[in-house]
Amino acid sequence: MLLRAEKSIDVTDAMNTGDLGQRIAILRKRCRLSIRKLAETAKVTPGIVSSIERGKTSPSIATLQKILSALDSDLATFFSGNEAAQQMPFLLRERMRTVSDRERSYTIVFPRRDDLAVEMFDEQLSPSRRHPPYEILKCDVAGYVLSGKLAIEIKGKTKKVLRPGDAFYLTKGQEHRGYAVDEPVRLITVYSPARY
Repeated sequence: MLLRAEKSIDVTDAMNTGDLGQRIAILRKRCRLSIRKLAETAKVTPGIVSSIERGKTSPSIATLQKILSALDSDLATFFSGNEAAQQMPFLLRERMRTVSDRERSYTIVFPRRDDLAVEMFDEQLSPSRRHPPYEILKCDVAGYVLSGKLAIEIKGKTKKVLRPGDAFYLTKGQEHRGYAVDEPVRLITVYSPARY
């Protein structure tokens, strides 16, 4: 599901804005990218990247996802930490990370790890006047709606509104977007392979 940009990020138990910016700068340098090249690849402005790296701006989840994708990373990997130490087959809630902005919250249930074939998120979406842009994932995504109404649009097809108990499965490469309709939505999403 796509996230909207331009809202500040609140990373529960993870890091402050300066730490986040420093980690992005380190990743960018490891990838041997200039700020301008990273911004071009992530489809954001160089000013946004520079401001985030200097700890002056806190990015939205959508902006952070674009930057991490351009750095060949993802939210689950970037915010991994305590969950990596968890012992299979059990993953305890108190060690899970939550990443949120004003419109969306992700709890990383199954993190990206070598011993897990999928990633799982507990997502909560808030309704918004504007619909998010379409996105294309590099993996399959399945979802199960727990509460609220979720609109799913696949480019070129009719919009479908899902209610609690409904599910969806989108294959890699389908251009789509999802958003809350009229009320907050809570859903579980699973990404396969673990590459979101």
